[in-house]
Amino acid sequence: MEQNSHSNLIPDSGAGKRRIIFIDYFRGIALIYMIFYHTLFDLAYVVPKEWGRALYYANEDIVIFDTSSFILLAGISCAFSRSNLRRGGRLLAIAMAFTMVTAFFFPGEAIYFGILHLLGTGMVLYGAFDEFFKKLPAAIMLPLCVAVFALTYCVSNGFVGIKGLFEIPLPQELLTNNLLYPFGFIKAGFMSVDYVPLLPWFFLFLGGAYIGGLIVKYREKLPNFCYADPLPWLGFIGRHTLIVYIIHQPIILGVLYCIDFLVR
Repeated sequence: MEQNSHSNLIPDSGAGKRRIIFIDYFRGIALIYMIFYHTLFDLAYVVPKEWGRALYYANEDIVIFDTSSFILLAGISCAFSRSNLRRGGRLLAIAMAFTMVTAFFFPGEAIYFGILHLLGTGMVLYGAFDEFFKKLPAAIMLPLCVAVFALTYCVSNGFVGIKGLFEIPLPQELLTNNLLYPFGFIKAGFMSVDYVPLLPWFFLFLGGAYIGGLIVKYREKLPNFCYADPLPWLGFIGRHTLIVYIIHQPIILGVLYCIDFLVR
């Protein structure tokens, strides 16, 4: 989440280059929906309401698309960043702080490898091996990332393959403990309120990085609407997603607790 001020996940496009506002808008929309979904979670479990729980479960399929959009956009940002290692390290530090705070205050609802952990790890890995990744052609890597993502999508369910088509069970040795939970290898009963493991999600992130490389390569051929800014407030949200992500839950919970107290 980094611009010239290093505040957003998709940094400035570089000196003398027009910022691709469409990316900010896309990320802003994804963030707004994520805030909405987290509000539904609070209404389902923290300040419980039956209608809140019903809406929360009704949005389970939609939130997967929203999470996918966030991860894809973060991967795209790697092509614009001056230092993915620095950005990733900072994001991982924030993610670990989330883990410690949630584990201490909400032990039954802790976050052990959520979306911030995934994005931070992805940035660090891409930053550490960017020269290697850049040598691999997008024409090969994009289809490969899609294939690996699809084949490992159900790793946390104990198998690789396509659900309902062909399923190859994982070795039980990988599922006897939770030591490899960042990779998606978990035993029954593992609990993390927000769980976005490296398998399959890193390959969506990596695919985004290759898409970002193509955007950089052909940026002068992008249509004009990609640079238009008719809704500056949405672009602002999209440029400051990290700080909004950090502060939104305390604000939402404070508002919900106040409303709940007033209507009793």
